[in-house]
Amino acid sequence: MLPTKDSGSLTKRRPMPFAEINGLQLFYHEQGPVDPDAPTIVFVHGTQGNASLYAGLMDALSDRFRCAVLNHRGRPPSDSPDDSSMYSIEQFADDQAAFIEQRGYENITMMGWSLGVRTTLAYLHRHGSGRVGQAILVAGPPSPNFGGQALTPPDQSAPPREVWGEQFRSSTEACWEGSQHSRATCDLEATLSSIAIPVAIFPGRHDPICPHAAAEFMAREIPNAKLRTFEESGHAPLVTEAERFVEETVAFIERCETARSAIAGD
Repeated sequence: MLPTKDSGSLTKRRPMPFAEINGLQLFYHEQGPVDPDAPTIVFVHGTQGNASLYAGLMDALSDRFRCAVLNHRGRPPSDSPDDSSMYSIEQFADDQAAFIEQRGYENITMMGWSLGVRTTLAYLHRHGSGRVGQAILVAGPPSPNFGGQALTPPDQSAPPREVWGEQFRSSTEACWEGSQHSRATCDLEATLSSIAIPVAIFPGRHDPICPHAAAEFMAREIPNAKLRTFEESGHAPLVTEAERFVEETVAFIERCETARSAIAGD
C-alpha cells in the first residue's frame, strides 16, 4: 500500500539538515539511494505549502530514486525574513537553483505542484535546463490568467491562514503576503515555447483551483509536452490517485532516460 499524505512531517521523522541558500538557512529533506549517480527527483512545493506536502510521494519513490525537497524561505524551520518583498515565485526559483547547484544534482526530474509549477517554469526561464533532464507539472497554471475557483473570498486580498491545514499555517505573515502578491502577478506563458526538455503535465480533471484548460494550454505551448489527466482527481492527484501517480511518474522518467540513451548511442 502506498503511503498517504498523512505519513508524517518530514521534519519529525528525520534529522533536519539545512543549506545556506542566498544568505538564509533553509531546511531540506533528502531520502533514497546514496549513490550520487542515482536518478534524482527534486520536488517543488507551492507558494503556500511546505516540504511535508510531498512526504507520501517521496516515501513511495525513494526505493529507486534519490528524492529531495527544499523547504522554501518563510516556512519554518527555514529562515523567515520579515520583508514581504523577499518572497516571490522568482525568488523561490532562485533559491531552488542555488540548492540544486550546491547539492550537485545533475540530470534531475523537477516536479512542481500547484504554484510550484510556476516556480519550476521560473527556474527553467531564469536558470536554464543544464541540470534538469525533464520536468513534471502538477495541477498548476503558468499564469494568473486561467480563472478557476478563487483561493480568496471576494472581499479579502488573501485567505485567512487559519482556514488551511498545518502546512499553510506554518508560513509567516510576510511570506503569506509576498506569496499572494506574486501568485497574482507572475505570468510565465511567454516562456513555454522555449522549454527544450521533455515535460509531463499531470492535472486533475475536477480541479476547482486550476482549470483543466491551463494544462491543455501548456501542452500546446511546450514543444515536447505530454498531457496525462487524472480523471478522478481535483487539485491533488498525487494524493487522490496516488498509485497511478507513482506509475505515471516512473513511466515518464524511464521513457526520457531511454530516449536519451538511444540518442547517446547513435
